[in-house]
Amino acid sequence: MFNNFSDVEIYEIKLKIKLNKEILFRNYPEFVANNINKILFNSLLFRSLHINNSFKPYVVGSLNPLEKDKVYKKDKNYTLTIRTIDESFCNEFLKASKRAYNLDFEIENIEIKELKVGFIDTLYTITPAIITISKNRYWTKEDDLQLLFKAIKKNLEKKYYEFYRQELTTKENIIPYIELKNEKPIVFNYKKGKLFSNRFKIAFESDKNSQKLAKLALGVGILEKNTLGFGMVVKGR
Repeated sequence: MFNNFSDVEIYEIKLKIKLNKEILFRNYPEFVANNINKILFNSLLFRSLHINNSFKPYVVGSLNPLEKDKVYKKDKNYTLTIRTIDESFCNEFLKASKRAYNLDFEIENIEIKELKVGFIDTLYTITPAIITISKNRYWTKEDDLQLLFKAIKKNLEKKYYEFYRQELTTKENIIPYIELKNEKPIVFNYKKGKLFSNRFKIAFESDKNSQKLAKLALGVGILEKNTLGFGMVVKGR
């Protein structure tokens, strides 16, 4: 459904919502999984997309604003952002949202726009990112930093091939440096377990293919579990 692209185009869906219940920040991935999936499953096209064990062409952001006590409040309005690299995803999401029910929020409004992106020097994670080292173990600052460089490059190259059916010839190091932005891992609850995540500042090389991968990261997120609210990035200023 989502691999007939000509180049990396990025679309942003902003949901204005009012919560029907209190949500703890550490339970956010379960909130995303429960509610976004309820919306998507109102579409036969989305159902087939989720059955396939493949990369998904979208990334879910966080609820804004983030509360100081890290508890999202019942009956309060928030903005939830989703990005995708396919315009038809936006149209299908809009239709599916109108048929959704039994959500943890009321949808007040949906705005969709195409993002115009120029040269990308650096990207910042606005939702923390996850990298799996082994079963039930995630990367932390005690692990080898080179694992992180290689994982981001490999992940983006695989996503590019998945969506565009083209292999990119890239430099060995498309990322000149990465800066860890948190002292301790950011921990979330999910399916009776824990997810350990981190925030990064990531620089990209200026050549054409490195920039393609940087733009793809902006559209579908970096690393893993992007559909659960991890790995959304913004351009550095």
